[in-house]
Amino acid sequence: MLILNIFAAIWLGLCYAASVTSPVKVHSLELFSLTTPFAIIVNLFFVFFWIFSRRKWRTIFPVITLVACYRLIITVFAFNFFGSNNMSAGTNTVKVMSWNVHGMGIYDKPGNNIGQRIVDVIKKESPDVLCMPEFFKYSNDSVRPYSTEIYEGNDFKDYRFNTDNTLGAQYYLGVAIYSKFPIVEYKAYKIGISIYLIQCDIELPTAKRMRMFFVHLYSYNLSDYDRQYFSEIKAKKHLGRTDLKYSRFYIWRFNYSYAERANEADTVAKIMARSPYPVLICGDFNDLPCSYTYTKIRGNLKDAFLEKGKGFGRTYNQIFPTLRIDHILYNPAYLHILGYKSPNIKLSDHNPVIANFQVKDSSNIIK
Repeated sequence: MLILNIFAAIWLGLCYAASVTSPVKVHSLELFSLTTPFAIIVNLFFVFFWIFSRRKWRTIFPVITLVACYRLIITVFAFNFFGSNNMSAGTNTVKVMSWNVHGMGIYDKPGNNIGQRIVDVIKKESPDVLCMPEFFKYSNDSVRPYSTEIYEGNDFKDYRFNTDNTLGAQYYLGVAIYSKFPIVEYKAYKIGISIYLIQCDIELPTAKRMRMFFVHLYSYNLSDYDRQYFSEIKAKKHLGRTDLKYSRFYIWRFNYSYAERANEADTVAKIMARSPYPVLICGDFNDLPCSYTYTKIRGNLKDAFLEKGKGFGRTYNQIFPTLRIDHILYNPAYLHILGYKSPNIKLSDHNPVIANFQVKDSSNIIK
């Protein structure tokens, strides 16, 4: 058991290293970020195992490991099981919603009415700023079929759409931005192949300007077959089979994706650092909170989920219950968070993430 405990400590140490080491420089290390929650649980197990054993002094080994990696632990899990969680509108409040809408249902069977049901959810939540990765529109009409309904049905004052991909000649896919406040300046930075960082300077209720960034970073590009394969692995249907060919393929694909996102994250961090205004960034990072991508982009910003969320905060509602890859990060000197939620809505493969903020007095802003 002591040997197993040592291996568990090394495992968690590698997870920590993955969160601060660029996968461009060290290949395959980032794969450990997928296992971080489980590494934490195993080390916690050893704490209690040694406490109830005859060699209680060995408890010091897992305790030291967990303390050394505490920054990783408090990034993965939110402990806000008590306290207020206010999502209602008020004086100088701003509600931000980010939702990867997975094409508004164009990949689903006809008749499910996914797109309209998504529109209804947005109207119910009534965000002030809305970010929608994987939004779609017709190539010959910039507002069909949902843009006008979302815009007018929620009293939005501004709308932007940036194409990052196509689905045949008929559809454009990209990131849609809606705002109830004026967008003073808009810019799209190309940071990768079909990957853009959207920048919007928004005049908030206090008449002060805030620079908001919206992203949809490089994905793993998992097909329906891939998702089914991982589901079978989770259900242990592949035990006893030889799947080395598939394993090598997925390791290569994941390493490539990690490296692409690391380069994108480096670029995003540099662009954000140049902002003359306080910043907020949200969207689909396609990476976990224990990853290099998340760590690099977050920097000194606060994570809305960690401040008001609970548990692991799953946002990708398929495969594993620990996949929180959609984030809202903000400047705490400018915004005070009032509430956060990520309802489990199976209209997309992602759940929406929603945060409610109070805009602070500008005299308290720390640049």
